[in-house]
Amino acid sequence: MKKDKKIIITGVVAGALIVCALVFLVAAKGFSKQGKYVEVKGLSERIVKADRAIWSINFEVKSNDSTDLFNQIKGSVADVTTFLKQSGFEDSEISTAPVSTYQDTYQGSQYRYNARVSMSVYTDKVDLVRSASQNTLSLIEKGIVMNDNYISFEISDINNIKPEMLAEAIQNARVSAEQFAHDSGSGVGDISRANQGVIDITDKDPGSPEFKKIRLVTTVRYLLN
Repeated sequence: MKKDKKIIITGVVAGALIVCALVFLVAAKGFSKQGKYVEVKGLSERIVKADRAIWSINFEVKSNDSTDLFNQIKGSVADVTTFLKQSGFEDSEISTAPVSTYQDTYQGSQYRYNARVSMSVYTDKVDLVRSASQNTLSLIEKGIVMNDNYISFEISDINNIKPEMLAEAIQNARVSAEQFAHDSGSGVGDISRANQGVIDITDKDPGSPEFKKIRLVTTVRYLLN
């Protein structure tokens, strides 16, 4: 009986060792395959026209009398609003922020009361913003000297073009991987790792900021056969 038990135990141990060895060999084979890969970057670029514009208009008003300051602010806001409406913008696209005022109590100051007025246009009339912003001389004639003005052109829904650009970037990455594999005498297998890509949006050039250059770069790791 003792001899039979020893034989059974020995057989179980041997079987377990064989199973462990097989698992190790399969895992090692898989690890070896994972170790043969090429990691490449794929690029996709687009020139896209913005479909939204935010035009910030800022100017200052100064006076030594608070009532005069109020009247100047009121008149200047009305003049800017009239200019914008005559340019083709709607009331719903024009906004005026709360006026920022302060008193200059310095003895040598020229004006006691100072105010900063900020207005903005939020619109999808991109071309109209471009033309109107270059035609503001009539406001200077009315004594409105604008400063710190800027226009932000935006693409409202970048997600509409992102899938197509990502597919193109991955395709370009595979072309690079296939070239590498060809040069090294290998073949390109499945993707083992990839990211969704980083999107970078910049102005196409300083003269036409309403056109944006969109770049998407993705990194893809392909197994090699």
